[in-house]
Amino acid sequence: MIDFLIVAFALFLLIRQINRLANWKKEEEKAETKECPYCLSPVPVKATRCAHCTSHLVEEKEEGPVLD
Repeated sequence: MIDFLIVAFALFLLIRQINRLANWKKEEEKAETKECPYCLSPVPVKATRCAHCTSHLVEEKEEGPVLD
């Protein structure tokens, strides 16, 4: 019984670490991609065209004050 508990606890810790690494990688990928406004698929931040629906992606620019 004790051997079973030791093995189960070790497997629990191993699987928990694997899940943490998987979630960390997903968060890292989210930072490198943006969502296509037309088909809602992830595309790289530097992309000018969506690979899935081939639509042109417009860069969002911050608008500052208008100077005359």
